[in-house]
Amino acid sequence: PTHSTEKKKKMASIDAAKKDRPPSWKVWVIAARPHTLTLSFTPVLVGATLAATETKRVEVVPSLLFWVFAAMVQIGTNLHNDYSDFVKGADTEERVGQARATQKGWLSA
Repeated sequence: PTHSTEKKKKMASIDAAKKDRPPSWKVWVIAARPHTLTLSFTPVLVGATLAATETKRVEVVPSLLFWVFAAMVQIGTNLHNDYSDFVKGADTEERVGQARATQKGWLSA
Protein backbone atom coordinates (compact mmCIF):
# COMPACT_ATOMS: atom_id res chain seq x y z
CA PRO A 1 0.00 0.00 0.00
CA THR A 2 2.76 2.50 0.89
CA HIS A 3 4.67 1.73 -2.31
CA SER A 4 1.53 2.37 -4.35
CA THR A 5 0.92 5.71 -2.63
CA GLU A 6 4.55 6.79 -3.20
CA LYS A 7 4.30 5.83 -6.84
CA LYS A 8 1.08 7.83 -7.26
CA LYS A 9 2.71 10.88 -5.67
CA LYS A 10 5.72 10.52 -7.92
CA MET A 11 3.55 10.24 -11.05
CA ALA A 12 1.42 13.24 -9.99
CA SER A 13 4.51 15.40 -9.56
CA ILE A 14 5.81 14.28 -12.96
CA ASP A 15 2.48 15.14 -14.61
CA ALA A 16 2.53 18.60 -13.00
CA ALA A 17 6.11 19.19 -14.15
CA LYS A 18 5.31 18.23 -17.73
CA LYS A 19 2.96 21.22 -17.89
CA ASP A 20 5.91 23.53 -17.08
CA ARG A 21 8.22 21.80 -19.56
CA PRO A 22 10.71 24.05 -21.38
CA PRO A 23 11.28 23.62 -25.15
CA SER A 24 12.97 20.33 -26.12
CA TRP A 25 16.31 21.92 -27.00
CA LYS A 26 16.45 23.56 -23.58
CA VAL A 27 15.56 20.31 -21.80
CA TRP A 28 18.54 18.63 -23.46
CA VAL A 29 20.84 21.53 -22.57
CA ILE A 30 19.67 21.41 -18.94
CA ALA A 31 20.12 17.62 -18.84
CA ALA A 32 23.61 17.87 -20.38
CA ARG A 33 24.67 20.27 -17.56
CA PRO A 34 27.02 22.45 -19.64
CA HIS A 35 28.48 24.04 -16.51
CA THR A 36 30.30 20.73 -15.89
CA LEU A 37 32.11 20.77 -19.24
CA THR A 38 35.12 22.48 -17.67
CA LEU A 39 35.68 19.14 -15.97
CA SER A 40 36.26 17.60 -19.39
CA PHE A 41 38.32 20.49 -20.73
CA THR A 42 40.89 20.74 -17.93
CA PRO A 43 42.61 17.33 -18.37
CA VAL A 44 42.74 17.83 -22.15
CA LEU A 45 44.32 21.26 -21.63
CA VAL A 46 46.90 19.79 -19.25
CA GLY A 47 47.67 16.94 -21.68
CA ALA A 48 47.97 19.31 -24.65
CA THR A 49 50.26 21.59 -22.65
CA LEU A 50 52.49 18.70 -21.60
CA ALA A 51 52.62 17.41 -25.19
CA ALA A 52 53.45 20.89 -26.53
CA THR A 53 56.19 21.28 -23.93
CA GLU A 54 57.68 17.92 -24.87
CA THR A 55 57.40 18.23 -28.67
CA LYS A 56 57.78 22.04 -28.96
CA ARG A 57 54.64 22.04 -31.18
CA VAL A 58 51.04 22.93 -30.47
CA GLU A 59 48.66 20.41 -32.06
CA VAL A 60 45.35 22.29 -32.19
CA VAL A 61 43.22 19.83 -34.19
CA PRO A 62 43.98 16.72 -32.08
CA SER A 63 43.51 18.77 -28.90
CA LEU A 64 40.10 20.00 -30.08
CA LEU A 65 39.08 16.48 -31.08
CA PHE A 66 40.13 15.12 -27.69
CA TRP A 67 38.15 17.87 -25.99
CA VAL A 68 35.03 17.11 -28.08
CA PHE A 69 35.35 13.43 -27.15
CA ALA A 70 35.89 14.28 -23.46
CA ALA A 71 32.89 16.65 -23.54
CA MET A 72 30.70 13.91 -25.06
CA VAL A 73 31.80 11.49 -22.33
CA GLN A 74 30.97 14.15 -19.70
CA ILE A 75 27.55 14.82 -21.22
CA GLY A 76 26.81 11.08 -21.44
CA THR A 77 27.82 10.69 -17.81
CA ASN A 78 25.56 13.58 -16.80
CA LEU A 79 22.60 12.05 -18.66
CA HIS A 80 23.23 8.65 -17.08
CA ASN A 81 23.50 10.24 -13.64
CA ASP A 82 20.23 12.11 -14.18
CA TYR A 83 18.48 8.87 -15.11
CA SER A 84 20.02 6.65 -12.41
CA ASP A 85 19.38 9.18 -9.63
CA PHE A 86 15.74 9.29 -10.69
CA VAL A 87 15.40 5.49 -10.80
CA LYS A 88 17.07 5.10 -7.38
CA GLY A 89 14.82 7.80 -5.92
CA ALA A 90 17.69 10.16 -5.10
CA ASP A 91 16.13 13.01 -7.10
CA THR A 92 12.82 13.92 -5.49
CA GLU A 93 10.70 17.06 -5.26
CA GLU A 94 12.68 18.01 -2.14
CA ARG A 95 15.92 18.13 -4.13
CA VAL A 96 17.74 21.47 -3.94
CA GLY A 97 19.67 22.76 -6.94
CA GLN A 98 19.30 22.75 -10.68
CA ALA A 99 16.38 20.91 -12.24
CA ARG A 100 16.95 17.31 -13.27
CA ALA A 101 15.20 16.53 -16.54
CA THR A 102 14.17 12.95 -15.71
CA GLN A 103 12.95 13.84 -12.21
CA LYS A 104 10.88 16.70 -13.62
CA GLY A 105 9.32 14.37 -16.20
CA TRP A 106 10.83 16.30 -19.12
CA LEU A 107 12.68 13.19 -20.35
CA SER A 108 11.20 9.74 -20.00
CA ALA A 109 13.08 7.07 -18.12
